[in-house]
Amino acid sequence: MSTIGFGVIGCGGISNVHLTALSKRDDARIVCVSDINPDAARGQAEKYGAGKWVTDANELLAMPEVNAVVVCTPTFLHPEYVIAAAKAGKHVLCEKPIAMTLEDADRMIAACDEAGVFFMIAFVRRFCNEWLKLREIIQSGVLGRPVLWRGVSGSSGPRSPWFLDAQKGGGPFIDGCVHDWDFARFTFGEPEVVLASVRHMKEGDSTSLDTGSAIVRFQSGDELMRSWTWGLPGTACRTQSLSDVIGPKGALRFPGAPAQGSKTNSFILTDGEGVEHALEYEHTIGQEWFDAQMDHFVTCIKEGRQPSVTGLDGKKALAIALAVLEAGRTHKPVVLG
Repeated sequence: MSTIGFGVIGCGGISNVHLTALSKRDDARIVCVSDINPDAARGQAEKYGAGKWVTDANELLAMPEVNAVVVCTPTFLHPEYVIAAAKAGKHVLCEKPIAMTLEDADRMIAACDEAGVFFMIAFVRRFCNEWLKLREIIQSGVLGRPVLWRGVSGSSGPRSPWFLDAQKGGGPFIDGCVHDWDFARFTFGEPEVVLASVRHMKEGDSTSLDTGSAIVRFQSGDELMRSWTWGLPGTACRTQSLSDVIGPKGALRFPGAPAQGSKTNSFILTDGEGVEHALEYEHTIGQEWFDAQMDHFVTCIKEGRQPSVTGLDGKKALAIALAVLEAGRTHKPVVLG
């Protein structure tokens, strides 16, 4: 297959990075985009040169020239479109998180397996130089092991209300934190136990558990401590953020913004003598991560090999997210195995 025909289902904000990545390629073409909002579908088709646009994704999936799809819908709709795409014989790149329930994740994985199509979850950090450098540093042992990765952040949350709907998006511990749950698994191995304190704080129509803290301990002994809120008022309120990794041999500070025009950036390692060491990596911007992710997906299709980020990875990250919510609701540890 020299040129792969793509369809994009869902023309909201996240579709832009995938459509941009596709539009740069000589070996892929955007056959059709779909959205229930005709203005959104038409706008993305015109912006990125798609051949067609439709408001019914089933019309897109029936097109024989579509070989693969990117699913960019709200999370609660992922199962419907991934399963339909698999039954239509299309390879699938699905935005994170995979789904809202483990049962739906299993149905999606099974449908793709039965159809013999590739199923990849868009955990874009796995294609980002900064995050890959973090993994390299931790696994090198320069901090010692086990380590504790700490993160604190918060905001008013996304503007689209479905993100904060308990049934449709699940709030930050399913949607935003899923990147952390996946990358911690990718770096530390399988999780062992989860502890959490979570609550609902945001006023208005939000129904999700939008604020709290979680500790995930891994079988390796490493831990991830994540505190997050989408419960702040209005639409533009933010908190200060913290991200670091501490171990028995030192502390690692995440990089700030690189110098203007610089092609490199650095993590800062502080050793036992208080000496700081710059651990440099090649800096890339956000769109480049999505370009690299799409390159991997397209290459896998052309070469007939499984993507490195599978539906099972999506399910396991979701399992951590759901364990965090369960631990928060019950005030008891949740064991994962």
